[in-house]
Amino acid sequence: MSSFSRDSGRSRLPLNEQLRILAECGIRLAAGVDTGALTRSFDESQFEADPFRLALTAMGNQAEDPRQTGHSGFLSDDVWHFDTECVEGSGAYAAIATRLATLARGELPLESVQDHVDVDNGVAWLEFVLDGERHHWTVAVQDDWVDSKIISRLSTLLTGRSSAHRRFTYIDLGGQDCLIGCATSEQKRRLQERTGLTVNWLEESSVSFRPKAPEISARLAFGIDSVSAYAACFTSFSICPSLM
Repeated sequence: MSSFSRDSGRSRLPLNEQLRILAECGIRLAAGVDTGALTRSFDESQFEADPFRLALTAMGNQAEDPRQTGHSGFLSDDVWHFDTECVEGSGAYAAIATRLATLARGELPLESVQDHVDVDNGVAWLEFVLDGERHHWTVAVQDDWVDSKIISRLSTLLTGRSSAHRRFTYIDLGGQDCLIGCATSEQKRRLQERTGLTVNWLEESSVSFRPKAPEISARLAFGIDSVSAYAACFTSFSICPSLM
């Protein structure tokens, strides 16, 4: 049974308790990051109104305050809030691959990661070295939308080599964004059981990186009633991958 049901009418779950439960599932704030980084943009009441989903979304974003950031620049290196409409040019796919490697915690040690994206001419590729072998993948150009096959291929690489049997997970947020993590079967089971969220294996999901009605994503993810309010929540968040 999950720790909280949105329809149960039970008392709201405090943010610190949500973080404790997520930590039991293998998802923690990065070293040097505290709850103040989460409440910088959202009130605690908002986290309590939509338990776990908003906390995971905020944890999976890049830090607003440079004093509140992990080594990678994100609030957590156990979850990623991924916007699938983020391919603005070269660097996008390299950033995606690098972020997935970070989530894998050493089990997908990509090296010499580079890419090229020419949206106007419809040419793109991703290249990296893994275990001494160079991989060069052609990427489908779909305006600024991510080629989901690249995500799936990276996921398959991890599944085939993880000694701890960790795999990438996927939580659909109902819009063009999603949550990606990395977990063992037990961690995935526990996360779904304790949070009530639907957690799938990424490579087994029918992931369609295309926009859905934005108001659906807004209401499901944050329990708010307008798209403008949803947009205002994220004016200071950088959720598209970027290379500095």
